[in-house]
Amino acid sequence: METVINEYISRELVQDPAMLPLADEKSLLESGILDSLSLLRLVVFLEERFGITVGDADLLPENFASVNAICSYLRARKPAKQEAAHG
Repeated sequence: METVINEYISRELVQDPAMLPLADEKSLLESGILDSLSLLRLVVFLEERFGITVGDADLLPENFASVNAICSYLRARKPAKQEAAHG
């Protein structure tokens, strides 16, 4: 899961190649990788890729602070067996 999310963020959202490779624990907010527009793109990706719905109440900085934080959030949302469903 970390790899899928890291690759998406690295490919679609990182504007500065000097930030790559992206560490899973790197703060996406402090580094400027995530802003309001890129957060929406990321949420759409996560919803489509992992078959979840991210509610407004879940759009908290701590849920999207890093790749690790995003994965923790996703794991709390759904059983792991669905992870490969959209393979």
